[in-house]
Amino acid sequence: MVGGLVIALLLVGVYDEAIIASFTVLWQKGLAAVGLRQQAEALQKGINGGITKRLLPAVATYALLYLGICLLLLRVLLPAPAQWRLVLRLYAGILAVYVGIALVGKLSGDAPWAYQLSRQILDFVVSPLPVAALYVLFRAGFGPRSPRP
Repeated sequence: MVGGLVIALLLVGVYDEAIIASFTVLWQKGLAAVGLRQQAEALQKGINGGITKRLLPAVATYALLYLGICLLLLRVLLPAPAQWRLVLRLYAGILAVYVGIALVGKLSGDAPWAYQLSRQILDFVVSPLPVAALYVLFRAGFGPRSPRP
C-alpha cells in the first residue's frame, strides 16, 4: 500500500502539467455543459496572475488530488490517532495561513509580495516535503507517540 501511494505521489508530481491540462479540459467542458463557462472566464480574469495563470478549478482539483494522496500516505505511515489528528491540524493550519495571506494580498490592492508568499506556501504544501518531514519527525519521537506493539 505504501509503495503504491509513493509511486502515485511521484507520478502525479512528475506529470502535473499533463494532469492539470486534462483537468482544464474536463472543467471547461463541464462548465460549458451547465452554462457557466462565461461566468468562470470572467471569474478567472479577476484572479491575479501571481496566484495562478491556469484555470482555477483545474488547479484546485489537482491540488486536492495531490493533497489527498499525501494525507492517505501519512495516514498509512502514521497509524496512531493522535499523530493523524496532529497531521490534519497542521495541514489545515498551513492552508488557513495560505488563504489568509492571499486575502491580505487581495484586500491590499493585489500586493505582489502576498501573492508570492502565498504561492510559495501552496507550492510547499503540494509537495512531498511535508510528508517526508512529518514522517521523519514522528518516527524520531517528536509529536504524539505511536502505540507500541
